[in-house]
Amino acid sequence: MPQVQGVRGTGNILSAKMKIDMSEKIALLQPDKTPLTTILKRLQGKSETASNPEYNWMEDDLGARWDVVSNAGGYLSTDTTIVVANGDYFTANDLVKVPRTGEVLLITAIAANSLTVKRAHGTTAAAALVNNDPIVIIGNANEEGSGARSIKSTLEVVKTNYCQIFKTPFGVTNTQNASAMYGGPDLSYQQMKKGIEHSMDMARAFWFGELKKDTTGTHPKRSTKGIQSFLTSNNYDAGGTLTQANFDRNVSEIIFRYGSSEKIMFCSARVLSVINNWATGKLQIQQGEDTFGLAVTKYITPFGVLNLVYEPLFEGAVYGAQAAVIDVENIKYRPLKGRDTSLETNIQNNDEDQRKDQYITEAGIEVRLPKTHALITNVTG
Repeated sequence: MPQVQGVRGTGNILSAKMKIDMSEKIALLQPDKTPLTTILKRLQGKSETASNPEYNWMEDDLGARWDVVSNAGGYLSTDTTIVVANGDYFTANDLVKVPRTGEVLLITAIAANSLTVKRAHGTTAAAALVNNDPIVIIGNANEEGSGARSIKSTLEVVKTNYCQIFKTPFGVTNTQNASAMYGGPDLSYQQMKKGIEHSMDMARAFWFGELKKDTTGTHPKRSTKGIQSFLTSNNYDAGGTLTQANFDRNVSEIIFRYGSSEKIMFCSARVLSVINNWATGKLQIQQGEDTFGLAVTKYITPFGVLNLVYEPLFEGAVYGAQAAVIDVENIKYRPLKGRDTSLETNIQNNDEDQRKDQYITEAGIEVRLPKTHALITNVTG
């Protein structure tokens, strides 16, 4: 599309917009919604004002239960000292099971990553262990009259993000604004169009942005961290064809282990088409007030419900082959206090015979608990 630099006037706008014989309706080839920002801004409780352009939150998790044997040569059935990857997961008197063999081990002492154990603490006989054998803590067994066990807890982790300043200016000369136009005054048209562009800029940053605080200028310039940078767990590379079996096994089974039983899956056109091809009969199309006017397709899985939403910003060779599953209980829109989206009018200099306005927002995104979300990539068919 041709670009107009600076203020729009009668000399640099599309000449066909001046009074000639043409349709009153001006077609605008832009998506009319940005699903992510639409949902976060309108969903009750998913917007929280930030009191500082740098905002923080804390995350925690339950104590770890799964680990692996860490010894290239493995262990004999008679060995009672076992090295694992994470010794700090364990406490004396923990009962640990080896799913591959069924054997239960009783931990009697711990030194770094080395566990001293009693073998075959149950009815299943001791068996050789191999490197990377998964093991799981199934509880603990304590002597009658014994004192309290050693106390262990997880340490909370502080997460950080920034509010980013988004600006979308537009303007017309007063002469051009006073001229008769098809479609109404051009200023009103630009206000509508730039509002869409402003929302799209925010949505792209919320999806694809990376955390940055640039202090080289007079004042800091902050960039917010986008959702994709937060998604460090449950990510699935389809590697081409996404079958229903692989989707259920590698996506549905995983993402519903944690968090809500109903989540939103933002899909590129390609991913939506692929799912539609093999999920016929399992899809329920909904559109109404409870979906914020968005076209939502429900995919009922044995593990939970996915609300499929088309995300037009997932486009191109890379983003057009992906989808993101979001648990809306663990994501928030974070505008700085008094700096949510607003339209500033008449920001031109006093001596200028023109009108300038701009949309301005200072906001970021908060994404908690990556295990409750997921990213699916490289879906080509």
